Amino acid sequence: MAKIPQQLVEEVRERINIIDVVSPYVQLKKQGRNLFGKCPFHEERTPSFSVNEEKQIFHCFSCGRGGNAFSFLMEIENMSFPQAVAKLAPQAGVAIDDSYLNNQTNVQVDSETKALRDLYAEATRLYHHLLVNTDSGEQALAYLTARGLDESTIDAFMLGYAPEGNILYEYFQTQKIDYQLLRKSELFVEWSDGSLHDRFTERVLFTIRDSSGHPIAFSGRKLTSDDDVPKYVNSPESPLFNKSSELFNLDLAKDTIKKQKTVILFEGFMDVIAAFQSGIANGVASMGTSLTIEQVQQLSRLADKISITYDSDMAGQKATKRALDLIAQHSRLSAQVIHIPDNQDPDEYLRSNDADAFKQVLTHNIEDPVTFNLRYLQIDRNLNNQTEFFTYISDALAVIATVEEPVIRERFLRQVANEFDLSYEALQDQIRPLLLQRQARQPSKHQHDQQQKEISSSSQVYTSNVTVKRNVSRIEKAEQILFAWMLHDNDVWLQVTNYVGFSFQDVSYETLFMIAMAYREEYQQEPINDMAAFMDYVQKPELTRILASLAEIDPQLFTDREQVLAYINVINNEAPLEEKIRQLSRNIKEANRLQDHGRVAQLSVAYLAALKEKQNKNTKH
Repeated sequence: MAKIPQQLVEEVRERINIIDVVSPYVQLKKQGRNLFGKCPFHEERTPSFSVNEEKQIFHCFSCGRGGNAFSFLMEIENMSFPQAVAKLAPQAGVAIDDSYLNNQTNVQVDSETKALRDLYAEATRLYHHLLVNTDSGEQALAYLTARGLDESTIDAFMLGYAPEGNILYEYFQTQKIDYQLLRKSELFVEWSDGSLHDRFTERVLFTIRDSSGHPIAFSGRKLTSDDDVPKYVNSPESPLFNKSSELFNLDLAKDTIKKQKTVILFEGFMDVIAAFQSGIANGVASMGTSLTIEQVQQLSRLADKISITYDSDMAGQKATKRALDLIAQHSRLSAQVIHIPDNQDPDEYLRSNDADAFKQVLTHNIEDPVTFNLRYLQIDRNLNNQTEFFTYISDALAVIATVEEPVIRERFLRQVANEFDLSYEALQDQIRPLLLQRQARQPSKHQHDQQQKEISSSSQVYTSNVTVKRNVSRIEKAEQILFAWMLHDNDVWLQVTNYVGFSFQDVSYETLFMIAMAYREEYQQEPINDMAAFMDYVQKPELTRILASLAEIDPQLFTDREQVLAYINVINNEAPLEEKIRQLSRNIKEANRLQDHGRVAQLSVAYLAALKEKQNKNTKH
């Protein structure tokens, strides 16, 4: 989409009132300095969606969404940033060309992007032709047919074949395509002499498309059994392809996802394709098992529920754990895990069973996140070792404490008690402090404008009940308040930035800090008081949500300058202790694996001492 000039963006933002943007979607009522209503992004009985007219931002205390008028429209209507600006321009009385209001399929793009898209479209057509219509593609076509794919599926996904040689480069040479454009496309490998050569040779090609259906990358699977050749070769990132924000098959799946409000996350391309052929049209895959925040946010705008169907091997289980954590922290999606029988992956299961059997698996072989985590926590742990056993129980209780419904929480507690022959009452006693801490971190729904302060350290580090995520650690509370203070008080900004060795521990706050430095320099904003404008500069949804939550912090927390050093001390001193505990736990596991009992005993003493140090700090606070 063509970029709207920054001057026009600022003019629209200054003239628009966020209340007028939100009101058609949310019934708002004035409560104190803010307006409240039921969040349009998730189901809720008690209004937790707040709009601050003075600062022109919104924030939901339940799901964590937040931003300005543009980001609200982007979330609610699944728009891009330019589309949101163009949509609001007439309401603001600002004249912007109608082309900015085009649908995503008709967006204007710069000439280079269009040329690159044309290259990939041509490459896709050529590779597909070589697969289905030439003798050189017979082996690749036989491979795909043996994997159970029919002709219509191969065509729908525009699968292809790259033969030996430089057939793609030679094809573009006949069309006199500019050399520099070919270099930028990443379809070729550049040798030291400057010559270009086909990146993909002797491979079946999976075409990766963006959400609008444009081919933007390829993943090539080898057909040989040569172990010296990598199984897959993937397109590197390019002007068209950012692997952290793309999802395989989203272009074909998004309409079904929107309609069913549910998405299935598979591990591999073949899993998605096989499921699609069997009638499961709402499946996608990330670029590898490393799901990203951007991908989670993208799915969250389309669906309410996500089913994770990764492989059952250790890599797949670790990826499932990471995905569940990412989804819980950065979305409102309700998650579940699906287990394929007999340790098969979905593609294998579909080759030996029919579509109906697979659909039964998707609806019956389900595990909720708590059950998965309780099982996952036992992996690679020697529960016959007293130290590891008690660490497991402690970790398991921390997971169970996240369950809001008392009846369900009780069921999990009894499950652990029965499995390990423990006293249910003892487990209740041990989990009670965790529940109290969690309750203290969550604001009351009816008291958004009367947030109470709590003293959280012996040096009187004040925090607010406002949370960025449901479970906010003591360290993040300090980072939350300190960063908000830095933004609107230049003296605090200078004090923190001149403190030798300081850095934010949470990557989101460190990222925001770096962006704020660039923003201050570019716009000469010292301090940053226009949060809505800063959100436009940041744009990433997961970061603008954090900025929105900062606006709710009690301003009285920014009056005592002595607290700045106290926050710095919490961030610098307590975070390393947490990391020390995690590292000792990892070392104990490794020593147990090597049956080094002397080292286990030595490490256990250090581990228990670190836990005691943490406990002492917490009781002082």
